[in-house]
Amino acid sequence: MYDEFFDLGPAQGRNIFVLPVPYEGTVSYGTGTRLGPEALFRASVQIESYDAELDLDLTDLAHFTPLAPVDPPKGGPEALHGVMRRRLEEFDARRDFILTLGGEHSIPLPLFEFYKAAHPDLVILHVDAHADLRESYGDTPYSHACIMARARQLSIPLVQLGIRSLCRDQRDFMRAQPKSELMTMFAWDLPSPCEAAERVRAFVGERPIYLSFDVDGMDPSVIPGTGTPEPGGIAYAWMSRFWKELWLDGMGPRLVGMDMVELSPVHGSQVSETAAVKLIQRILVSWLGQG
Repeated sequence: MYDEFFDLGPAQGRNIFVLPVPYEGTVSYGTGTRLGPEALFRASVQIESYDAELDLDLTDLAHFTPLAPVDPPKGGPEALHGVMRRRLEEFDARRDFILTLGGEHSIPLPLFEFYKAAHPDLVILHVDAHADLRESYGDTPYSHACIMARARQLSIPLVQLGIRSLCRDQRDFMRAQPKSELMTMFAWDLPSPCEAAERVRAFVGERPIYLSFDVDGMDPSVIPGTGTPEPGGIAYAWMSRFWKELWLDGMGPRLVGMDMVELSPVHGSQVSETAAVKLIQRILVSWLGQG
């Protein structure tokens, strides 16, 4: 099932490695994230590679190299991170773009470390309903609810989009961060996609970015298949336009890697994985095709 991501024909453009991580070890509500990578692979081959709005075709811009899925070990997220770190030894973060498909949101910590080591000025662009800044949750500091706290522990600045669920301690933490280290655009007062893109570019400057995309950042009407849905999320049209504006006319930061996590497929429906794959397509076409 993990042998083809999109259906693009002969290889052209940027090589993108696709790493499936079917892990759910710290989920705290709905289950099913272990099925996310397979659902995304299945949906990808049903999606037209041509983006009619942008008049760009992913076929011309990129090709995908699927990797063997990570086999989650017993022992929780720390054990998983160890396996992932060993897998990443095969790659060079200065040149290799890895698209990681989850799986729950605890998985990308080794990717943060991997890209941070090669790009000391790395910034994470974080799309999510939840701040994920808890110091610990469910008796582990490596829970899906703590992933951005671990990023900050690595001294990686964050830009957050779509946040609308957080505890008081997280809000206090956010308020205590220097404005140069953390910028949050909450879902209830998102500016226009154009203004949001301008703010992100101003914050990031010339630094590279890693994109960590939790699908529950989207409104549940767009992606209902997730274990921790939150109403009042980002609309598909807003999110799609944001990527276009972020890289319009060759502007915008260099993207070095990304993850798409927390998809829990809904039995009998393909809506969630289709929307997620369409967003992956728009992100990559906007980044690669508007320079």
